Amino acid sequence: MKNATRRKKTAFPENLRAINQITRTDASFVLIVCALVAFMLMGSMEFTGSCTVFTASVGDTVLFGNNEDVGDRNATVWFVPATETTYGWVYFGFRDYPVQIGKFPMGGMNDQGLFFDITSVPATIRPLPETIEEALQFIEQNNNLPSLTMFNAGIFGGRILENCATVEEAIQVIKQYDLLFYGEYQFLFADRTGDSMILCPSPDGEMKVVRKEGVYQVVTNFNVLNPGLGQYPCGRYDNAVWMLKEIESDDDLTVEYFTSILKKTHSGGTTYSTIYDPVNGEVYLYNHHNFGWVVVFDLEDELEKGSHSYDVLPLLRERGESAPKQLEKSEEPLALSFDLFYAIFTIVLILVTITVLWKRMEKGGS
Repeated sequence: MKNATRRKKTAFPENLRAINQITRTDASFVLIVCALVAFMLMGSMEFTGSCTVFTASVGDTVLFGNNEDVGDRNATVWFVPATETTYGWVYFGFRDYPVQIGKFPMGGMNDQGLFFDITSVPATIRPLPETIEEALQFIEQNNNLPSLTMFNAGIFGGRILENCATVEEAIQVIKQYDLLFYGEYQFLFADRTGDSMILCPSPDGEMKVVRKEGVYQVVTNFNVLNPGLGQYPCGRYDNAVWMLKEIESDDDLTVEYFTSILKKTHSGGTTYSTIYDPVNGEVYLYNHHNFGWVVVFDLEDELEKGSHSYDVLPLLRERGESAPKQLEKSEEPLALSFDLFYAIFTIVLILVTITVLWKRMEKGGS
């Protein structure tokens, strides 16, 4: 009896150590899994800066579309009338974002039907001038560009709208400047003729033009000339391309169909969405991915009122109207978005973790 008691006392610490070891192993495993899940979820969040911009043209029909994704903010729309030397234009942005001093036009269209919008992309760092001669050459090349514009890509886009009527004219102006500071921006310019181009950083840091070939052109948040920098592949881009490929005639290219593309490519952080019709001079505005309620602007009428602005939330309450039903040409499934992919991945990972822990507990108890 004494020996049996002694054996039990000896065995008890060993069992305790074994249980403790299992617990530590399982805890480490759980922590690793949780860290992986958190990392994947952070990577899947498409809030700030997850914008989608696209254009398409068939015959005389041309449309531009944009989802602006900067989270829960109140956007503002500004109307700037023409002067003796500049075109009138409309643009969207925020009174205090992303710069506190001076506005940052996120995108807009002028009275000639030239449009632009910007997306953020992983930064392409280009070396600053290394010698006095290089610095003087840079200053001389850009001496007629306003100083704020040197750093504010939105104001640069606005300067293009004020002074250019077509994409071709915009390209000629862009060629005059060394856009050294725009390595984290990507522009889409398009005009009422259907011409469009992407302006983005090349791998060597120079801003390059990519002309449209075919019916449509799209940008999201990966650099089209250097997708390896990040944000690629992109579910929003794939969905937009898939739907734009379905456009075969001008009967397919409608505001309703463009609205369905915006609806398919929006994220939880979409602040506002716009569609521009440059041929008819109309702008359609949706707020916080509510595509059932729209404000329609007649650009000519608004510019005749002089310089003015509207905050979007009160504007929708005053002038909002029920939007037409969005049309989709096919019910075929679209590309799986990354938000959905990561949600499925997370659920599967959690289930696998629970299963492994359960089996270890059963093994430890046997």
